[in-house]
Amino acid sequence: MLVVRVLRDGVVVREELFRSTPVTIGRSPSCHLVLTDSSVSREHARIDRDPGGGFVVVDGSGTNGLYAGPRRVASERFSGRLRARLGLAEIEIEEVSADATQPISLEDLHRLDQRRTPITWARYIVFALAALVLDTVMEPEFWSPWNSQRAVGVVWQSMTAVVAVLVFASFLLGLLKAAGRKVRMADILNHVAIYAWLAPLSLALSMLAYYVLSDGLASSLRSWLPTLAVVLFLTQAAAIRRPGPNGAFRWRAAAAFLLVLIGIDFTRAYASRKMGQPDADHTMQAPIPVLGPGPAISFEDYGASVDAAGKRSEAQVR
Repeated sequence: MLVVRVLRDGVVVREELFRSTPVTIGRSPSCHLVLTDSSVSREHARIDRDPGGGFVVVDGSGTNGLYAGPRRVASERFSGRLRARLGLAEIEIEEVSADATQPISLEDLHRLDQRRTPITWARYIVFALAALVLDTVMEPEFWSPWNSQRAVGVVWQSMTAVVAVLVFASFLLGLLKAAGRKVRMADILNHVAIYAWLAPLSLALSMLAYYVLSDGLASSLRSWLPTLAVVLFLTQAAAIRRPGPNGAFRWRAAAAFLLVLIGIDFTRAYASRKMGQPDADHTMQAPIPVLGPGPAISFEDYGASVDAAGKRSEAQVR
């Protein structure tokens, strides 16, 4: 059996079931599926059985042609599901069976195209905003005695973050729409609301590593955690409402994003060396009472070590 769905702006507006083939499609009243769009010919296309057991949709020499995806085709063999265009009319053809009812998985429920209200949008934005503000508050610079404008800084960052979240969400929505995803703004904002918490989480792990790991391991973790958080954020974003199994897709996407970020970091480090910028490896954070001061030195000792390093460099130049 075949079901043919008529779509408008990507949304199904009509669905018809056919128990046998061939199925003719066009503007003629004699066709099995009549489409009234003026860009459709009288007998525009025909769906028939393929000798291999699948189906084939054949162009009936319509004026505006038959398209399978972006390609204009004379015929297209398929099994399972095919989305095609006849002129400006878009259809989806799918083979169906009379098998027993299948249980719905949680992933299937997540993919349902549910409309959400502006209140839901606001909740997602507030949740993401809380993560970004927490990330700022956890920075040692925020609690510096010389920072006398903490409240103003939080308000300003919150306003900037709202704009940034909406701009990023709009950009990502456009990319996913261009890729053919049935995605809504609420899906993007929900993703941002969840994965924005990777920022304070990675910062918290870096702070903990400073106290419990060796200096070298803590430094490596501090360098790699933000990169891995960005890779996870982008990988999950690329998989939003992607149909079919996503495990292999996520691994490939993660590898691609990681290679790009490593390339950017390598280019930045190479440019810094060429310009003679020092590769300083230091961190600053307030001591946690339970864990003690950590591998820290006083500001005076730090200043003395910098002064000594400068004198050594000066001696080498001479």
